[in-house]
Amino acid sequence: MAAAGAAVPLYEYCAKTGIVNAVSPWYCQKGAQSINQALISNWTKWEPLAFLAVLLSFFIAILIFVMGTVLRNERLRTFGIGEMYEALASAIIVIMFLTIAGIIFGLLPSFVLSGNPYTSSLTYISNTINAEQNSVYQLFRVIIAVRFYTSIRTEICLPLCIRPITEPLAYLATWYFYTPAWAIVDLQLDGIMLLYGEFYLILLFSYMAIPVFLIPGVIFRTVLPTRGLGGIMIAVAIGFYFVMPVLFSFAEISTAPKLMQQAVIASSELQQYGGTSGAIFGAASPSSNLVTKGLDGIQASMGDYWLSVLFYPALILGVTYLIIGQIAEFIGGMTQLSGRMRAFAV
Repeated sequence: MAAAGAAVPLYEYCAKTGIVNAVSPWYCQKGAQSINQALISNWTKWEPLAFLAVLLSFFIAILIFVMGTVLRNERLRTFGIGEMYEALASAIIVIMFLTIAGIIFGLLPSFVLSGNPYTSSLTYISNTINAEQNSVYQLFRVIIAVRFYTSIRTEICLPLCIRPITEPLAYLATWYFYTPAWAIVDLQLDGIMLLYGEFYLILLFSYMAIPVFLIPGVIFRTVLPTRGLGGIMIAVAIGFYFVMPVLFSFAEISTAPKLMQQAVIASSELQQYGGTSGAIFGAASPSSNLVTKGLDGIQASMGDYWLSVLFYPALILGVTYLIIGQIAEFIGGMTQLSGRMRAFAV
């Protein structure tokens, strides 16, 4: 990669002395996981078509300008001048594509994060999944044990049959532990499915954003009829490839340490107090360690858990959507284009 940077001046941001390589070495690292190498390998295939599209946009802009001049139509001439500016902007994006991408996807995250936002966000979600799965496993194991002991029925018949001990104990265990524990397991399983969805959403766009949205979007932006579509595609790539992982990394910083600690403590306490045949007696008492430390410990962590699973992802997706809309309007030039079209139509 450094050799490529030395050969082509526009790639020098990833040379040994390049600013992106110095600030964000993960962006320029060698290997299959390098974002810079993925960009270069995909852009190489599309670059000739991008330059051809830029030349076509210049030709169309000049043609409109000449027609306006010949017909002495000032509005048509002004529209042609505006299209020349748009073609020039597209040419700058195409010529400096790799440098611009290096600044957006490599340099900008370094101002808010110390490492690869994909590594931190995916690690954060994966660690949360593993911690909650372990918690669910420990809680489910105790639930099954309690359910087994409460299902045992002993009767003393002298000659009437009575259930002097196990029946009241089963009701108490069901009330104090079994029912709330099942509710927590149900909520945790729903949260784990949401976490898997968030994990694979980030992973999907890590593979799709560059070849499916970013590079074709740059090409579509150079042509007048598809300029708005190109702006949207570029904005989608920036939003889901850059903004969303960075925001998830912020969520990791704010919730992960406390959430991981609470999940580990709750799992160990469930394993300690619910791993023996005495679990039935602990489940039947509201002041037992199994209830006050094991079950209540999981309940205490549910606030941070739902922040991590539901609130922050919903907020992140909402912010990403808003940013995509703003970037699409800015890059696509829809406001200026619609204004020129209205002026031309009047």
